[in-house]
Amino acid sequence: MNDDPENTSPPRKPRNQTWENWVEEKIRAAMEQGEFDNLPGKGKPLRDPRNPFLAADQQLAHDLLRNSGHTLPWLDDRKEIDQRIAAAHQALQQAHTRYRQATPAQETAWEAAVQRFAQEIIEINRLIDIYNLKAPSTQVHKLRLILSEELARLPDHDR
Repeated sequence: MNDDPENTSPPRKPRNQTWENWVEEKIRAAMEQGEFDNLPGKGKPLRDPRNPFLAADQQLAHDLLRNSGHTLPWLDDRKEIDQRIAAAHQALQQAHTRYRQATPAQETAWEAAVQRFAQEIIEINRLIDIYNLKAPSTQVHKLRLILSEELARLPDHDR
């Protein structure tokens, strides 16, 4: 911006101009000269690594955990619960598919699958209770599973 090779000092703000106006003028001039055209990530939103839901005093601890590849224990618990629920639903769905194709005499296999699912729900609900005690807010709590509601989600579940 300063064409005089002998004058290497940075440009100074004129006394009659506010800092805000002077900075805006410098940014506008740089934009017109295309100095921002080839920046990496142009046109993409800035990545803000901060968690907007954390209190300021918790942000440092959160950043340390995240940067070291760790997470909060209750978040790991939530992932485990979600995986257990998905696996239980998948096993029940597969058993239900076999049940719908079976003869009435083969209903014991379905009844055994429902019993296994009921036992898994008991264990998942125990994990949900522990998770809800650890979670920092009721907004992130998980609801307990209810066997009758889970079975009602199956198509043709009352065959």
